[in-house]
Amino acid sequence: MKVQLVVSDSCAPCDQAEAVWRMVAAEREMDFAVVHLDSPEGQWIVNRWRLRTVPALVIDDKLVAIGVQSPVEARALVARAPPRKYP
Repeated sequence: MKVQLVVSDSCAPCDQAEAVWRMVAAEREMDFAVVHLDSPEGQWIVNRWRLRTVPALVIDDKLVAIGVQSPVEARALVARAPPRKYP
């Protein structure tokens, strides 16, 4: 599962969203990335989905959410990802 969180440095809610998603990514086996709006990949996502606001969440190349998810909402969005195994 590939999870991309699109953020901007000038976006206060983006910091909250990033904290939630980093916590969930530590719990689940997934390919998680924070994608900055001004990066080439960020611009590609913005253009593809015609985003007008961030944070935005893309899972497996599908725009699934805009805004900040609660930990419960975030876990539900990635429920099919298996729990991360720790040594």
